[in-house]
Amino acid sequence: MAECMLCSLAVWLVRWYLYAWVACLSIFVLLTIFSKVGQRGNKFKYYSKYGMIYFATQSFTTLYAPFSLMRPRNIDNCRIVALIIGKLSKLLGITWELRNAQHLRQAKGAIVLTNHQSSMDILGMMILWEILKNVVPIAKLELLYLLPFGPAAWLGGVQFINRKNRVSAMRTFDRCKRMMTEDGAKMYIYPEGTRYAERGMLPFKKGAFHTAIEAQVPIIPVVFSHMYFIESKRHIFDDGHVIVDTLEPIPTAGLTKADLDQLIERTRNVMLARYEEINREVDAGLKDPRWVSADRPRVTVYDGKKSK
Repeated sequence: MAECMLCSLAVWLVRWYLYAWVACLSIFVLLTIFSKVGQRGNKFKYYSKYGMIYFATQSFTTLYAPFSLMRPRNIDNCRIVALIIGKLSKLLGITWELRNAQHLRQAKGAIVLTNHQSSMDILGMMILWEILKNVVPIAKLELLYLLPFGPAAWLGGVQFINRKNRVSAMRTFDRCKRMMTEDGAKMYIYPEGTRYAERGMLPFKKGAFHTAIEAQVPIIPVVFSHMYFIESKRHIFDDGHVIVDTLEPIPTAGLTKADLDQLIERTRNVMLARYEEINREVDAGLKDPRWVSADRPRVTVYDGKKSK
């Protein structure tokens, strides 16, 4: 009798799991269709594009949870989710050009810092995941309580940080530090702490730099060009091209807390300089119809600078 009940329960769970897949896929297809119709600047079209990424991230992370149970809290779970969602940029009309990827390939035990412009940055992170491989994903604690995504993401290996509690936040950073020093993982952090849609960068928070010095791991700055094709005030989300440049790793071996402010200033200065440089390149490209209409692959990767 008990075995029959277990079999019935298993069948019921599998059935509803398959129903969930069909429902999520159907919703995503509808969002994709909605993102292609309507005039430029149409709010419905604009939010449908954002909805594609939000919905895909949350639904697939949740649907992958049964597989995460086989190796709970393993960050490889997130890598699989990221690899699949990263393919969606083609549907959004976004192409990516990654330069100096060798710095990301070679790094073991490092902190990757990137500028933060838009919610679309999550897609950029997933593009880089293909190169980074072993990444410790960081998220704010509030997302843990977003059901059912939060618990599924926790199960998948996401590290949640309570930004309102310094002691709790430092405990999370300590766990990440051990993963970097013992497992060769990389932390992926937005040092500005929040999105900044305007050109430029906000002042950097200190947490990532504290951790880098304590763990004695290098900092790898990564700069994304300005996402000119997104204008939130006008509800514009066009097709576009993003240049992503990886800078030389900044070593922290031998540094102490006394070097913290200098390390932050050095990192921000080199990132801001490269940000302005690649933005000038993009601005020049936008004046050339051939650059704008170029048929590019979803992701182009250069191990080194772009070939002329």
